[in-house]
Amino acid sequence: MNYFKRGVGQSGFTLTEAVIALALFVLISVVLYSIYALHQKAYTTGEARAEILQNGRVILERMTREIRQAKNIVTELSDDETGATSTILFQDGHDISTIQYIHYFKEGFNIKREKIAYYFSGDSTTYVVWNANPPQGQEKIATTTEAAQIIGEYVASLNIWGLPLINISINLEKGGQIVDLKTKILGRNL
Repeated sequence: MNYFKRGVGQSGFTLTEAVIALALFVLISVVLYSIYALHQKAYTTGEARAEILQNGRVILERMTREIRQAKNIVTELSDDETGATSTILFQDGHDISTIQYIHYFKEGFNIKREKIAYYFSGDSTTYVVWNANPPQGQEKIATTTEAAQIIGEYVASLNIWGLPLINISINLEKGGQIVDLKTKILGRNL
């Protein structure tokens, strides 16, 4: 009996046909998976870049809005980027009913914001300007009126320099994506 010979009414595939069909199936599967993997990588990369870009814009927008209203910049700022600092302290210009200072600073890969006030040891209810001299026998004390909160993440570097035109440069990194953002601020009340 010959099992390899097809007769009338018999159907099936030869071993060669089955191997060719399997090879084509594997080839098409590999191509489709490669396209899918490439698409996923592009999506993840784009998503990470969009997230850090949005994060950087939020940081700069908030800092810009508050620095623009500042009454006084306390931090001594360098004239050029080589002497830039990663912190800035300035008098809050939004709330004129009290004397408070806004402090932005980089801690780890985060940008934080807090509010600080100064008072004399004899009267903790009256806030004074940062460079006020205390009366005889008292000392000037700094207190945090609003605890430090994270306003931005993924910050590799923060550089602030220049006065009266204040320059801010932020470098953000996440998932191999790097974004550099810069802005210039001219204070209205300085």
